[in-house]
Amino acid sequence: MSRTVLVTGGGRGLGRAISVAFAAAGERVVVMGRTAAACDEVVAAIADAGGTALAAPGDVSVAADRARVVDAAVAAFGGIDVLVNNAGILKPRRTAKLTEEELDEVLAVNLKGPLFLSQLVLPHFERAGGGVIVNISALGAFQPMSPLGAYCAVKAAMVNWTTTMAHEWAPLGVRVNGLVPGPIATDMILPVDRAQRDAFVAEMGANTLLGRLAEPEELVGGVLFLAGPESAWMTGRSLFFDGGMLK
Repeated sequence: MSRTVLVTGGGRGLGRAISVAFAAAGERVVVMGRTAAACDEVVAAIADAGGTALAAPGDVSVAADRARVVDAAVAAFGGIDVLVNNAGILKPRRTAKLTEEELDEVLAVNLKGPLFLSQLVLPHFERAGGGVIVNISALGAFQPMSPLGAYCAVKAAMVNWTTTMAHEWAPLGVRVNGLVPGPIATDMILPVDRAQRDAFVAEMGANTLLGRLAEPEELVGGVLFLAGPESAWMTGRSLFFDGGMLK
């Protein structure tokens, strides 16, 4: 039976790849992202391939947007079965220069947004007799990187909360796991300047055992696994797709 999957940050990068992969697997996909045009483009690509998707523009850090997107998903498809908390921002800044406003934004998007969106989806899981949450973490949660201190710290908090949510919601039939990616070749992390980008790719790739960055499509198998029946005996855990970067 086809399920409804809500993907945050679904308009670009890893989120786009995840949305397309779920649709290709026969699931109904709700694409949430800050940019309406990007969400529409992903939905159009899914429709062209014969899939079913709904564009649901919204900022995961905004309470009204979260509520509106959940309501739209339920109205369109009758419920939500899987939530992929993928949306995230970096805000690179060394600790001594980090501002309170920058930290608040990282917290709002990378931690508070996923937590409170999960709260909104939970009643729909309960009514359906269960559900699955996949939190996209980051290798920095386990191996902090400068100047990404705020991002790494908040992602580490999300790993901790993933386990807590799994403990609290298992009696409701809800599984909660996390995917931990290493460096991915997306616009979120790649410098705009070509020379800087080439240097960055070479340096980051050299830090992995596989000697390169991942393409977004190389991580979607892990997300599909965590959301599917093959991982039915797994909750509160992290699955690493890091090219062997964690030392």
